Amino acid sequence: MPAVGEQVEVAIDWERRHAHMRMHTCLHLLGSVLRFGVTGGQIAADKGRLDFDTQDEIDKERVSEAVNALIAANHPIRSQWISDEELDRQPELVRTMSVQPPRGAGRIRLLEIPGVDLQPCGGTHVAATGEIGPVAVTKVESKGRRNKRVYVAFAGAPGSA
Repeated sequence: MPAVGEQVEVAIDWERRHAHMRMHTCLHLLGSVLRFGVTGGQIAADKGRLDFDTQDEIDKERVSEAVNALIAANHPIRSQWISDEELDRQPELVRTMSVQPPRGAGRIRLLEIPGVDLQPCGGTHVAATGEIGPVAVTKVESKGRRNKRVYVAFAGAPGSA
């Protein structure tokens, strides 16, 4: 490891980072279409998934169409900040059931897609939904009595059909 204060040179793999940003933002859209509590998730550069607390059937084609409509609408994406106390007064903002936003720093970052999504998130995102590009829900699995796992991939990626 470099010593404290030592100068280093780093390089970011922009294509990979941007793909993760696109997929992360896409998962926010998926969660805005499927308005259930989120029990888990995973993000990769070409695909992702969210697990939802529901017994409802999930129609892959309907969800794909709804997410792609939000992408095509090219909604702006922005961040805003609230205090721990403000978040305590708005518990509905936290959609993840097992992971809470970090507290104690005095403020919490919210991701806002106006009219679509508003929730605490410290991840990286694109500037507007149109930057995501077309996606497809590739699979829906039952992972327990009250848990549906929904996979999404960039259209044209392996497994996206």
